[in-house]
Amino acid sequence: MSKPAKTLKLMKWKQAAGGKPKDSFKRAGLNLWLSKGVLSTRMFRLIIVLLGIVFCSWFSLGAQPQQLQNARRVLFLGDSITHGGLYIDYLEGYLLTRYPEKHWEIINLGLPSETVSGLSEPGHAGGQFPRPDLHERLDRALEKVQPDLVFACYGMNDGIYYPLDDARLRSYQEGTRKLRAKVQAAHARIIHITPPTFDPEPIKSKTLPAGLEVYPSPYVGYNDVLGKFSDWLVEQRAGDWTVIDLHRPMDRYLAQRRKTDPRFHLAGDGVHPNGVGHWIFAREILLALRVPSEVDTTVVDGSESVTRSSNEGFRFEWKTRIPMPMDPSWDPNVSEEVRRLFNVHQVKVIHLSKAKYRLKEGDTEVGTFTKEELATGLDLLNFSALTTNQKAKELFKLVHRRQRILTDAWLTEVGHKRPGMAKGLPMDAAQTKASEIEKQMRALAQPVTLSLSLVPE
Repeated sequence: MSKPAKTLKLMKWKQAAGGKPKDSFKRAGLNLWLSKGVLSTRMFRLIIVLLGIVFCSWFSLGAQPQQLQNARRVLFLGDSITHGGLYIDYLEGYLLTRYPEKHWEIINLGLPSETVSGLSEPGHAGGQFPRPDLHERLDRALEKVQPDLVFACYGMNDGIYYPLDDARLRSYQEGTRKLRAKVQAAHARIIHITPPTFDPEPIKSKTLPAGLEVYPSPYVGYNDVLGKFSDWLVEQRAGDWTVIDLHRPMDRYLAQRRKTDPRFHLAGDGVHPNGVGHWIFAREILLALRVPSEVDTTVVDGSESVTRSSNEGFRFEWKTRIPMPMDPSWDPNVSEEVRRLFNVHQVKVIHLSKAKYRLKEGDTEVGTFTKEELATGLDLLNFSALTTNQKAKELFKLVHRRQRILTDAWLTEVGHKRPGMAKGLPMDAAQTKASEIEKQMRALAQPVTLSLSLVPE
């Protein structure tokens, strides 16, 4: 259930510069300040009832997503796609800004080349090393991390880029069941994620047809193999497994975008998603968690009888949360989807008398808008100079930097058999460094009070 912001002040411009209002009205968490002798408290209450001066929705969110309740430590397991970690950055950015009072420790232990099946194709990595098997390190990971909740995404490497084979499918199934059993034995919950899409189009000249004995390059129809893996995993929901289906939504998204842009791709090498592909990961997780779409929204009644505005305009203050950070690599289609699904941050001003107004935050010009545009609502994410958007931009950088430090450190701490990985800092040093960054992150993620003003043109 949404709750109003704890402080929202609507004041006459001249009043903002100095002088204390004599009377204030507090109701449902909002403060509106009156000049001496202008309106009685009784009349003011009547105006609030009849006109609805300001409506502000601020999801205070004592009710965090059910799957994240009692989950102090959240562990992500997977292959190189999870190790890349952008989708985890997006998810953490959302949680930090939407639930600034909560604390989840998110740990990325994705390992490139890894499988849950224990399989490896002949000559993997040019014959330098076989694919690492999750089960070689799983016990150590669970013991050292002691997670409350585990997200696991495997499958891309488990079919070893060959055509569908019953034995390989069984290996994937058995490895997944073994993973699940070990996580549950460690008193943690697990959420399975189906494998992402394999896209042969960007590497069409390097793929191979069906019917060969050996596949030094991927089978052209490998995405159908991953579809079978995904179908089996989704079927396990009948046995009370929690499964997020990433594969089919990613397939649909790719097909839809290709209708208007045949060259569109989610992975330049067919396997490793770009920022758009990682967004689809994050989107499906957030949808499965049933998180709210709104950052915050407010409606201000700008009628002169309420604001007592003059040609000088009027000012109002609004306490709001920071929006989810937006990745600058996203194309306009993705940015629009993010805003619509998870980042609604809007101000409406109704009952204005003048045709146009300049909107300012403090002394910073935001833009000039018609009264119709203001009544429809302004998407605050469009204005990069706003304090909220500046903070979100800096937060995204810090989340990514901190995750890279901790991912390398945790992989080194747990240990693995995958050569060529960066050696992480010792855990104490990494956590000290990460803690310094986290302080900056949490400061940026705190709700802020925007001081906004409207000046007639």
